[in-house]
Amino acid sequence: MKPLDRRTFFSHSLAAASGLVAAPTWLVRAFGIEHGASQDPQPGAVDDPVAKWRKEQLAAAIVTAKAHGKPLLVLVVSDEQDKVWRASDWFGAWLTHGDALARETFGLCTLVCARMGEVEEMAGVRGDAVAKTTKAVTMLLVDPTRAGQEVDKPIRATRIEPELTRVPSLREQLGDQETMEDLEAQRRKGLAVMTAALQAGLDRHGATLDELAKSSLRTLDEAQQKALTAWLEAGTPVPAELLVRGLPELRRRLAAASEADRAARLPQLAAAIETVVVRRQVAGSRWQRSGGCGNDFEAPTEEETKNGTMFACGLGMVPPLCERFLGFYSVGS
Repeated sequence: MKPLDRRTFFSHSLAAASGLVAAPTWLVRAFGIEHGASQDPQPGAVDDPVAKWRKEQLAAAIVTAKAHGKPLLVLVVSDEQDKVWRASDWFGAWLTHGDALARETFGLCTLVCARMGEVEEMAGVRGDAVAKTTKAVTMLLVDPTRAGQEVDKPIRATRIEPELTRVPSLREQLGDQETMEDLEAQRRKGLAVMTAALQAGLDRHGATLDELAKSSLRTLDEAQQKALTAWLEAGTPVPAELLVRGLPELRRRLAAASEADRAARLPQLAAAIETVVVRRQVAGSRWQRSGGCGNDFEAPTEEETKNGTMFACGLGMVPPLCERFLGFYSVGS
């Protein structure tokens, strides 16, 4: 059976879940499947609840970033459809399979998925930082302290565009001599490039570990700061959310700790990032899996759970590390 591309996958998924004939007009438009449409609606399109939902998620993420004293890290949703699918794979693999350094780096930020136009509209970022991207993977660091406010000074934003080599598609893999191990090695090199690019971007943004530690600590009350100190010194349990909020200060202090203390605490930090960042919905997107066909959201709505069906589409085999990806055009539950 001929494998479906991701667009056809979404089209069939929508039809299976809602019944395409009965699907609301806005939902058909939002997924770009009306009359064979090949493009998703523009960011400012009227009656586009998907874009409206994503902007609401962005606004909420800005509030969270401010409250936690962290920079906003925008995983940019391209306006070019062929790049959207590549980005959803790369970002999904990075968040899911990134090494400890990757997680300790993106854990310093508040994550959100949005288009450049949405960042410009909702966060007030202007200029080259929000120019249309030609890359599949583009990230944007935004200072949340004045984001969304009418101010004279420009909002500080740093654009990050890692240079990633192209990893062959599944169809190309089937006719190539490369093994799955070779392809996974290529993918992991790309994930390391993404992490290094974010680290360099944080430096250019002025978000050093010391500065991030000061900023995040200012958002914690005395009891929370004492709890983090007790965790560092004695391993006293604290909620995963607090460990992630205090990650900049914890990383700074663990760098000067004994090898034994680091060995005991770092796995706990990794588990907290897994719980709070990796396993939860990233604002402006929904986690999906490529291993099956149909309505395959990790956190399906009640309606999706009730109506979801499976069908043969040839997506049982997926590229290495890409079994979990970010769905950028799905409405929230």
